[in-house]
Amino acid sequence: MTAIGRLVLFIYNLVILGLAGLIVAATLGWLDPQAYISMVLDSTQNRMIAGVVAILVGFLALLMLIWSLRPAPRVDTVMVDKGIEGDVTMSIPAVKAIIMKAIRQVDGVKEMRPEVVSSPAGVKVKLHTMINPEHNVPEISQSLQTAVRENLEKVGGLQVAEIKVFIDDFVAAGK
Repeated sequence: MTAIGRLVLFIYNLVILGLAGLIVAATLGWLDPQAYISMVLDSTQNRMIAGVVAILVGFLALLMLIWSLRPAPRVDTVMVDKGIEGDVTMSIPAVKAIIMKAIRQVDGVKEMRPEVVSSPAGVKVKLHTMINPEHNVPEISQSLQTAVRENLEKVGGLQVAEIKVFIDDFVAAGK
């Protein structure tokens, strides 16, 4: 939750706590709520202040309602293993780290941007690459697919459904 959200929650809780205390005091006979309500509603200035406070409390309540109904941010994960003791999952950034480690083993790749999607058949990987034009495209693609598949299976314990290589551009070796 952000700092503003915490502040709104704090103020909202203070207002609710104050109202709860007033209701308890009134039910125990320590306060005469009718006298306070009459005092607030007697003058125009007091009614305006009470109206502004009611609008602010209503706004805070509406904000809290909206924030509570908003879905939590979802971290995408990939299922590694499902067993009797429980599930083992891996985050998409962790899978991408394994892919980047594998790509460093392949000569001729200048830049790489992996995309990872989890599917029932296993992990689907798309590799957007920039390669050195002095290298053979089919050979470097095959090397990328082999290195990524082996690392994902060996290091991550993941089932790999497919690996697609997209050559986006060629970059000279000097760049």
